Amino acid sequence: MEKKGRFVQTAVVVFAGFLIVGTIAVNLSGKHGQDGWKLFFNQLGEALKQEGFARERYFFYVLRLRLMESGILWLLSMTAFGAVSLWGALGWLGFTCGVRISLGTMVFGKRGILYFLCSILPQAVFYIPAILILGIRGFQVYAFMRKQRSFGQYRRIRMGRDLLLFVILLLCLLPGIICECYINPLLLKAYF
Repeated sequence: MEKKGRFVQTAVVVFAGFLIVGTIAVNLSGKHGQDGWKLFFNQLGEALKQEGFARERYFFYVLRLRLMESGILWLLSMTAFGAVSLWGALGWLGFTCGVRISLGTMVFGKRGILYFLCSILPQAVFYIPAILILGIRGFQVYAFMRKQRSFGQYRRIRMGRDLLLFVILLLCLLPGIICECYINPLLLKAYF
């Protein structure tokens, strides 16, 4: 139980550390970076206001991206690069959160926090736990394989259960994908 608590604490520290790094990176970009992001936000707002915004096409694009990311994380977590891949994924999520908070406040002022909440928070509620569970399960598979050193024994004992867990976790990503494709554009359209 103590290892799980330490693991969660480390995950929070990695996420928060990269959140700070993302915030600092945006603040160091200065005026040139701010002008570029204002242009990006204007184009995003215009795309969301169009009637022909292809949500279904966007859904399958995001679905493909998230399934690739989850699959790569799952496979890497069963290798010697498991810790690096898990911490990298959490760091990337923290970095993008920091970037969005900073950019939102730079471009929209006080409404920037609302921009952040509308753009990333709904799907992050589903993505972060799914990534942590994927990574933890991958570590457990790696530890079993390293200890037993027999794929045949692993296949007999645990492979069916692990594959079922993998499918269930991928299905847990679906609410996050739906939030990212349907709910976030509606929230951004309503407030910006």
